[in-house]
Amino acid sequence: MENSEILNGPSFCPTEKPTKLIFLLHGYGDNGDNFVHIAGNFNHEELNAHYIALNAPNLIANYPTGREWFNLYPNNIYISDAGPEEIKIIRSEIRISTKKIFNTINIIKNKYKLKFSDCFVVGFSQGGMMTFELGNYSEEQLGGLAILSGRIMTNEPPTNLKFLKTQLFISHGDNDDVLNIDNFYSSCNYLKENNFLFEKHLLKGDSHTISPKAINLLQKFIKKNLWSI
Repeated sequence: MENSEILNGPSFCPTEKPTKLIFLLHGYGDNGDNFVHIAGNFNHEELNAHYIALNAPNLIANYPTGREWFNLYPNNIYISDAGPEEIKIIRSEIRISTKKIFNTINIIKNKYKLKFSDCFVVGFSQGGMMTFELGNYSEEQLGGLAILSGRIMTNEPPTNLKFLKTQLFISHGDNDDVLNIDNFYSSCNYLKENNFLFEKHLLKGDSHTISPKAINLLQKFIKKNLWSI
């Protein structure tokens, strides 16, 4: 894909005629080539899906293989200490990345003559943050979204009413030392207060990773929800 408004990345397609598309969004400092391997662990023949691990649009300075969906250090200030100017930069970068994810999904689902409701997005860590942002941005209702070891970065009510009808999966390890478990609790409270359709899982003993427990739960969630649309 030689277009600055869309993203590229490796894919895993065990079927010639997929009926569903599952897009994978990696975490901060990772890339699609490294992240696509989870599709092999995740895949099940019942899913009949094509998996695409998208590369985040931005390279990280002095880190040749690492990519980011948005800068954690705008103006050299860590995101937790960001002021109004830095927050503005972060929100702008999130918007740009979200638009590119949406454009890419649109092109690939058209290639396979599928609908947005046939598309599921799984994001890990920073990719999980982008998954939520994508749902709020999308003008079309997606088949479902999963936030793995991530968090919701807003306290504002959702602006996209279609998003409230989208099935969400959220999980987090209680031993996560990168994104503290408090992020899971606050995200779940946000989803509940705003009447989202969501399934939550607190994974005992898990750190900042996608464990077999998380994969098994997510497989069941996708088969239960994506195929019922």
